[in-house]
Amino acid sequence: MPPLSTLSKEQLRDRIRGCLIGSAVGDAYGLATEFMSTPMATKCYGNGPIAFGREPGYPVWEDSHRLESDRNDFTDDTDQMLVILQSLDQVGDGKLYPVNFAKRLYEWREHGIPELGTDPGRGLGYTVGSVLQHPMFQSNPHLAAFDIWNSTGRNLAPNGAVMRTAVVGVESFWDESRVVENSMAAAKVTHCDPRSVLSALISSVLISRLLRGGGVDEAHDNAQAWNPKLSEPAYRQELIMYLERGTDLGGRQSMNPQYDVENSISRFQPKDYEALSLRRLGKEAMVRRSQQINENRPKVVLRSDIGWAGIDNVGEDKAMGSLARSVVADYKFLIQQTNVAPPSGQAGERVQDRWAEELEAHCFPQSTKELLLGDSHSIGYTFKCVGIAYYGATRREDPSPTSPEYGGPAGLFRGLMEQVTLQGGDADTNDAVLGSLLGARFGLENGIPLGWWSELQHLQWLNETIERYTQRVLDNYDAHQ
Repeated sequence: MPPLSTLSKEQLRDRIRGCLIGSAVGDAYGLATEFMSTPMATKCYGNGPIAFGREPGYPVWEDSHRLESDRNDFTDDTDQMLVILQSLDQVGDGKLYPVNFAKRLYEWREHGIPELGTDPGRGLGYTVGSVLQHPMFQSNPHLAAFDIWNSTGRNLAPNGAVMRTAVVGVESFWDESRVVENSMAAAKVTHCDPRSVLSALISSVLISRLLRGGGVDEAHDNAQAWNPKLSEPAYRQELIMYLERGTDLGGRQSMNPQYDVENSISRFQPKDYEALSLRRLGKEAMVRRSQQINENRPKVVLRSDIGWAGIDNVGEDKAMGSLARSVVADYKFLIQQTNVAPPSGQAGERVQDRWAEELEAHCFPQSTKELLLGDSHSIGYTFKCVGIAYYGATRREDPSPTSPEYGGPAGLFRGLMEQVTLQGGDADTNDAVLGSLLGARFGLENGIPLGWWSELQHLQWLNETIERYTQRVLDNYDAHQ
């Protein structure tokens, strides 16, 4: 029997930490330009660098969305990832239980993360916020997500599912069929659109393949049967039918899907809010007029040399590009063959075919310009997010950067984060997903700048939480060897 992963236990531990902390770092770093247009981001930061952690650069522009107290702090993207982590940790059997996750997400909307004193439901987006208000959300979340999607014309495909999915790629990473099941189950708790579900799925699956040692040797990867079940027509049809859970396509049966019966282990357990509030690491917001805050900022001057070749010039890592394409090729049938879609337009046109073409175009563009990340009309489109993450994660290291801080894996992380963030748009979410993929590829110790991740707010709690989680995952991994 071939090994479940070619990585050592210590490599796995570092990669898992890199994936989850990388997601949080990307989330925190991207806040600097979240919701900015590209011209506005350029006005504030030129072509970088942006100050972060203990490293210098242009100070983060301060306004009602970017308070001084938010420096180096993650947002709702990481909050929701941690909600999934805590749901998985409660049961501990490697499976995500949608109702448990839904109740925890509702708890987060009401109480935030009380261990940290974060604001309840901070940064809550339209889709997730609307689904959480649905009367059936805590008992039938997949139906609630469909109702919201259906009521908005079946066209909304936001990135709220993929932004939180890093931990789903880690859980049971050695069993791709379980990763697929968990990613679909988690995404559909709030997002019904197949594009949103597939974005979460291919991000999670790429993480799991990286943790199994993929992305280094193209020939080895091509010989792998990453998910043997994909060769079974019945399994593929089962996944297509899973997309219909909660919808009206199958009448009462699909609108009232079966969820696992709750037992003493999987039943949602509310947190002790009072006890946690006594020891949490809270913070006090500092609100000042943005005009006064920003008036003494240094003058923005464009660098003649950004220190490395740049995201669009450094080129693709051949093995990583091949691995990423294999994931998309393996699972794009889900949007090609699903019936969960708005009505098609012109005669003979299938919206599902257009979706498949858009997926390929976004994940494997010729340059970042094609993605229009700063376009205010579509910044939250899920394919933009997973697309820039795939594009960035498949770049090769610059063999001869002009500044040493852009050398090696950590230098690639730095350069990619800078350039994606300077595009503006939904930068924190784009960076969170990109950070998780890069962390899974390179690990934490050598893959993420120390001066960035070591200065994250709530780092002690985050480290302890991730270390406990990682140990449980590795214990389960050992049990399956």
